[in-house]
Order: sequence, then C-alpha cells, then structure tokens
Amino acid sequence: MNSDLLALQPALSGAELVSSDSRSSPVDPSPVDPSLADPSLVEAAPSKRLAEYLALQGSTTFFLQAVSGHPVEVEVLHQSVETHPNRGDILRRHARLYVRHARNIVLVAKSEIALSRLDPGQRRKLIERSEGIGKLLDPGNLGLLEKNDIEVSRVPAPHSLQTASDWAVSRYFSLKFNGECCGEIREILNNESLERAR
Repeated sequence: MNSDLLALQPALSGAELVSSDSRSSPVDPSPVDPSLADPSLVEAAPSKRLAEYLALQGSTTFFLQAVSGHPVEVEVLHQSVETHPNRGDILRRHARLYVRHARNIVLVAKSEIALSRLDPGQRRKLIERSEGIGKLLDPGNLGLLEKNDIEVSRVPAPHSLQTASDWAVSRYFSLKFNGECCGEIREILNNESLERAR
C-alpha cells in the first residue's frame, strides 16, 4: 500500500481534515494552533506513523518495537485450532499487542494461520507462545514475510482498543512466509493507539 496520504483517502472514506461546513466559509489566513483544533477532525486523518504502518510489508511486532524502543507484548485473548477438510489445521487467534503495560494497547488482531504450511517447530511455537506471529515466523526479521492487502477500511474503534477516538483503521491482509501464503490477518488500530508505541 502506498504511504502517500492522498492514496489512503479512498481506503479511509469519510476521513477528512475539514468538516463539510468549513468548506463553504471564507478561509482564515491566520495559522491555527493544532492544539486548539477539534480533536475529532485531527483524528480523522492518518498520521505519518499510521501511513508508515499501512505501507509495512514485514512484521508488525518488529515495526512497533523499532518505533517504541521497547519490547512489544502479545496478549492472546482467544485461540483455537480447527480442522478443515480442504485446508487442514487452522490456528485462529484473537490478540492484542501492547507496549510497557497491558493498558498501553497499540492494536488488536484476528488471525487465521494454515498450520499445515509451516514446519512442526513453527506450528508448535504459534500454538504455545504468546508472541507476534511475524516475530515467531521470522525471528531474525530477515524479510521472510510479505503482506498483501485485501482490504483497508475505516471502521468504528472496537472497545478492546480502549481509545477515546471512535474510529480506527482495519487492515486485512494475506501473509506470505518464504513466498507461500500461510494465512490471513486483520489488524485494527488508530492514530491514538499507535502513539502509545512512542
């Protein structure tokens, strides 16, 4: 996905910096202090960091660690392994990632990983460990992962994200490991939650 904010506008429909009322009023040439702006209008546009996240191809966990300078913790809220006749064993995981403290939630994620496409050691790690999927599959951050966006959209912020902002970005992508598709992940975050990784 292009990190250019203009390219993000179709995906984030309704995300505008100005209200429709302000378009018809005369332009005030005086600079506006950003701290005095309506927070809902400021929150409606993707930040530079959010744009960087949306362009990310590799591990979300490593990206957040680089941004924050702290380890990223994963709290697995629910996990199950289901067997499908055509797809084999599928790991379904609902988790949230946080930095420094469990209340410092950066994003929430739902994943479906095809365990049959991974070696036994990787399958065991994914089932037994509470770590980021990208970090478990590519622990050296060697670029073995690739994300292919299926859908990026503006959604209501889930309660589990625990933000004052009422909107979030949902990034739904397929995950390739060593060039082979191994699953699909939906990550939800917003400017406010991403700022917690500072």
